[in-house]
Amino acid sequence: MTDAHAPFSHGQLGQRLRPTTKAQPTDSRVHNRALVLTTLFHKGPLSRADLARATGLTRVTISDLVQKLIDAGLVSDQGPVSCGRVGKPANIVSMTPSAGYVLAVDLSLGLTARTAVLDLSGQSVLRREVPIGDTRGAADVEALEQAIRQMLLEAPSPVVGVGIATPGVVETNGVVRSAANLGWVDLPLKQRLEDLIDLPVYVDNDANLAARAEFTFGGANPTGMMLIMVGLGLGAALLLDGVLLEGPTSSAGEIGHVTAVDNGEPCACGRAGCLETVFSAGSLDQIQGDLDKLEQIGATTGTVLAPVVSSLNLNEIVVASPNQELPDQLLQAIAGSIKQRVLPATSQGFLVRPAHGGSESALLGACALVLSRRYGIA
Repeated sequence: MTDAHAPFSHGQLGQRLRPTTKAQPTDSRVHNRALVLTTLFHKGPLSRADLARATGLTRVTISDLVQKLIDAGLVSDQGPVSCGRVGKPANIVSMTPSAGYVLAVDLSLGLTARTAVLDLSGQSVLRREVPIGDTRGAADVEALEQAIRQMLLEAPSPVVGVGIATPGVVETNGVVRSAANLGWVDLPLKQRLEDLIDLPVYVDNDANLAARAEFTFGGANPTGMMLIMVGLGLGAALLLDGVLLEGPTSSAGEIGHVTAVDNGEPCACGRAGCLETVFSAGSLDQIQGDLDKLEQIGATTGTVLAPVVSSLNLNEIVVASPNQELPDQLLQAIAGSIKQRVLPATSQGFLVRPAHGGSESALLGACALVLSRRYGIA
């Protein structure tokens, strides 16, 4: 199946993640197929009549789309099921998770690539954590290529695409413009991997993908969410009114390199006092649960985030980490610091919470990226 993302193309500000209504005639086939698959993904199994009601499409259109999806193996007919209504039981259809598999890779741990093969429902069928080298730069890329080749040998068939979650600034064409903690600059990762494995490869920032996972698998409120990824460094993603913000240079959410402390610790980016020198997986490891230091980290982080929360009127901040469970005291300290610095009207109902996907948020997001690009599922 060809890529299904044309109706949800990138704009200057970002990308709309999910189809919500029927499309115009010019792009109706791809759009409406994605709408049906997304509806079955989240609400199925459903009858054709229920699908028509849920999507706003006509029953004739639904019947045609469903039959094409059955012929493609993506949807299966479960037969008649009684729904407690008077009359003949309706035939129920559902997605077929085993119709394809996704290879997802999370690089937010740095020296270790977390890899998994997942079916089309996001259920993992194979997992590996693979060392990708003890140096930064080209050696890491070669080790990553080898790890992907090995996973593809073990994966069930067919693998429909590879999703890569990486720290740093990633352009929409899959070029890693800058990943300071991996030593990557202007790396055409998508093209390099596609040349190697002859499969579609999709690459995005790990925080963006963790936000995507919250949206696709966790039911996050899309109206105003910021996701913070606490890994080797500190990244963030912004989801506003169903649009994942990218910005004109694909670096929306790069809060880790905002100066938070004057004359602070040196940062991998070459500057000093960046927020990620205060709040990262490494800094949390060093304090070993010291409550006073957790409060300090929370206060500093809240000071940096408060203007963002106030300016964008965010509903929630979701915090994810690939290698540890974040202490409740830290999340409470961040929330308290923000609420002290914004108007009560802004902070009404606002919360800071852990990610639904936990330590696997970026990995799930890499899977969600492939589902979106191949099938329009979000």
